[in-house]
Amino acid sequence: MEHITRRFPGVVANDDVHLDVKRATFHALIGENGAGKSTLLGILYGRILPDEGRIFIHERDVTKELRSPADAIRLGIGLVSQHHALIPALTVLENILLGVEPTSVGGLLAPSQAINRIQELAVQLGLDPAVLKQRIEQLSLATLQKVEILKALYRNAQILLLDEPTATLAPAEVEALFSLLHRLVENGTTVVFVTHKLREVMAHSEYITVLRRGRNAGDFQTANVQPEQLLAAMLGTSESDIQTRLLSGATVSSVTTAEPTSAANSSLPLLKLEHISVRNDRGALSLQNISLQLFPAEIVGVAGVDGSGQKELAEAITGLRSVECGSIFLDNEEITRQSVAYRRDKGIAYIPEDRHQEGLVLDFSVAENLLLGHEFQTRWGGGYLINYKVLHQLAADIVSRYDVRLGRAEVLTPVRTLSGGNQQKIVIARALESRPRLLIAYQPTRGLDIGATRFVHHALQEAAAKGAAILLFSLDLDEILLLANRIVVLYNGHIVGTLSRSDASVERIGHLMTGSAA
Repeated sequence: MEHITRRFPGVVANDDVHLDVKRATFHALIGENGAGKSTLLGILYGRILPDEGRIFIHERDVTKELRSPADAIRLGIGLVSQHHALIPALTVLENILLGVEPTSVGGLLAPSQAINRIQELAVQLGLDPAVLKQRIEQLSLATLQKVEILKALYRNAQILLLDEPTATLAPAEVEALFSLLHRLVENGTTVVFVTHKLREVMAHSEYITVLRRGRNAGDFQTANVQPEQLLAAMLGTSESDIQTRLLSGATVSSVTTAEPTSAANSSLPLLKLEHISVRNDRGALSLQNISLQLFPAEIVGVAGVDGSGQKELAEAITGLRSVECGSIFLDNEEITRQSVAYRRDKGIAYIPEDRHQEGLVLDFSVAENLLLGHEFQTRWGGGYLINYKVLHQLAADIVSRYDVRLGRAEVLTPVRTLSGGNQQKIVIARALESRPRLLIAYQPTRGLDIGATRFVHHALQEAAAKGAAILLFSLDLDEILLLANRIVVLYNGHIVGTLSRSDASVERIGHLMTGSAA
């Protein structure tokens, strides 16, 4: 890719960017939120047309041929984006075959041979072949990520573009994915992946391109570069400054230097679950006989492989999912049958797993999204009528403090036009600015760069220090170990262990998560 420039209203997302990728290599594309990484992949996939620049594949200029994703697929390019592009009402199999339906003589569908190949690929990705019959709307984000990869592989992508491929995967799933990707590279596939996890970059890539504020900030060979050099290129600062910001002995992929907040001494729990059972979208019991207490000023991490009941637990507490049996108490008041709005008014805030489907109204402005749930509070400019001057002033202050990167329209910018990381900052800011007593944080740092992740970690710790109770759901065990006072491990819908921070380790949690611990 040569001299790639793409302008949006008020923002130059890519400014004269160059990207050179060798055949059958593992190439990492890194940078802060809003650096232009996803835009560049979108251009290469034909989803976004560049204002300037040229694209070459095997030294052939394909710029004029590459006008749509269909053109990209024909050229052997596949994309797995941060936000899945699947049709919710169709099954996994129907989504994979859509547009490349196998037919027999006379145009009749003949899916049997295709199904066999898809099932083989599913097993390689660690997907249960039974998932192929399920509708997309019934699946978790982690499973949808695998479906997107499966869809690209089935289309014989020779250039595979992955945008934050491990953001929703558990550690064991991450290793399985990279093992598969390395096998693909050995067989001639070229992999270009975007990630904010420098540990993954150093462990798996061969070459690295850094973007900063829409421009090239450096090209490196992984074997000849140190993480501190990459951070300096990403952040536009010196390596010595980076060194001073890291703990002695900490890895560069660590994103905060603070210890878990010490829970306040309180004999009364703020949240209490008594023997609750919850059904999933398919009507099966995904949580059975769950009892849990959460105290003020405490961060409790919830660990478990995807599908162990985390989503159902978070939604049951927030009121988004009904409880089959059992009771939920907030500050000794039973709220089992209370509405979402009632719970929010009582001080429960929620950072959902899927920011697009559950956290934002994409066509609303930044200010309007920050207002959601606070429409009647005068502090936010609400009441009987919205005072937009007050709303915009408060939104501008929040945007500044949370370092959300906007265009010329500032807080009037439609959220749809922001990068994934900046969208996530809006969701987090809205939850934390409500000054919650109880915060349910589900994958709060998904898609965030190192600096933003550090900021969120400190914000969660500060909220806990002020007395908030936080239930943290994360597939990143390092994040849980970094922040939590206690760790609850879910396996197959049951709590199989509760560990103090001092007793926990990645290995011990991993054994509990997979059911291999006694």
